[in-house]
Amino acid sequence: MTSPASSPTRRKVRSTLFWVILISAGVHVLAGLIVGSWTIYKYTRPPEAIFESPPPAVKVPPQNIEYKVQMQQMQRESARPQNQVAAQVDQLLNQQITNVSSNMAAMVTPALAGAPIVSSGRTGGGRIGGGAGIGFGVSAVNFFGIEKKGERVVFIVDAGASMVEPERGDLPGYDRVKAELIGMIDGLSPGTFFNVIVFERGVNTFKPELVVATQDNKAAVAEWIGPYWRLKDGKIEQRGSFRRNYEPDNAAWPSDGGSSRMDLALITAFEMRSDLIFMITDGTPSIQKFVSEEAREAHRQALKVWREERKRYEESESGKRAMEKFEREMAEWRKAGQSRKDAENAARAKKGLPPIVRENPGDGDDRPNYPGPKGPYLETGYYNADEIVVMARRMAANIYGADNREWPTVNVVGYSASPRALEFIKKLDAGFPDSSWRDFGGFDASK
Repeated sequence: MTSPASSPTRRKVRSTLFWVILISAGVHVLAGLIVGSWTIYKYTRPPEAIFESPPPAVKVPPQNIEYKVQMQQMQRESARPQNQVAAQVDQLLNQQITNVSSNMAAMVTPALAGAPIVSSGRTGGGRIGGGAGIGFGVSAVNFFGIEKKGERVVFIVDAGASMVEPERGDLPGYDRVKAELIGMIDGLSPGTFFNVIVFERGVNTFKPELVVATQDNKAAVAEWIGPYWRLKDGKIEQRGSFRRNYEPDNAAWPSDGGSSRMDLALITAFEMRSDLIFMITDGTPSIQKFVSEEAREAHRQALKVWREERKRYEESESGKRAMEKFEREMAEWRKAGQSRKDAENAARAKKGLPPIVRENPGDGDDRPNYPGPKGPYLETGYYNADEIVVMARRMAANIYGADNREWPTVNVVGYSASPRALEFIKKLDAGFPDSSWRDFGGFDASK
């Protein structure tokens, strides 16, 4: 039997042990939770990102392309040989025109209407104008009876008013010229490069540079060249080089203009690095020399003095009477001239011909003279045939020599040209290798 004294002590010991056990159990449970949570986190957390440099790229050698564009390949393969050395070029330039003419072997071949084709190389027959492809990049062209082959072909057409005068077939004759040109271009091989240049007081080009003879480019030529001297609703649609869309980079010489700038047309063809040039024209270039500023100022001062003299004269009593008579005579003269022109055009209309066009209609001997003081004249000059030929050869040497290219052939057709014009054409032809010229009498406008 337990004594009353021992019972509280025993209960106190048990109470202390209980709390020790409870606290110990709690600590173990908490420690277990902490350790278990850390273990679970360690195995479930995402791996730490590690940044490494990528392995060096493996250089894959380019694929050997077997196929190449046929046009480019054949153009390279058929490229003309390089130009002669500089010494030979200088030697050629230093020769006199007459020596160049005599050194080139000439051959006369019968052609249209018995007119000769004079050539330093081979020519052939065929229709008036046409082209025939003989290779992907080379074309044979029959330019109004002159046959040549080339791969960079430029056609130059004179657009001066004299080209549509009656002796050259009028406006219908010029339409024939344009139609023949379109036919030549249509026959070019698809790999041939070409362009068209029209000149008068300025230069027009079909395209800024040579283009490939695709069907689209061939078709576009007809639309582009159509408006030149075309009669539409009884009126001429466009005269001369109305577009003026090209200015050569190379300056040949100082000039104050001119009515027939063949020099600009040739330089343009040279800048396009053509190897075959065809040109149809009725005459010689008209290129005005540069007038100095001193001469211009002197002319302006002389004009000022003349206007004052004219004013004093026309205000005087004798001057008034003379001017009244002069104005009556001028009115009658203009009326008579218009009547003659109307009668001539009416007669032409009955034959189905367009109104007449004259480059220099002239005043006629019956024009009344101004009775007062005569005005001052500005002295101007024009480059002659020999100067123009030397210029053309010099420009060819500069432009083609820079690329070590061979000079082009310059083949010129005189369109019912005058004897003076033919002499110039012969000199121009003699200045370029393997070139040809001929005189073509124009087209009959009534047919």
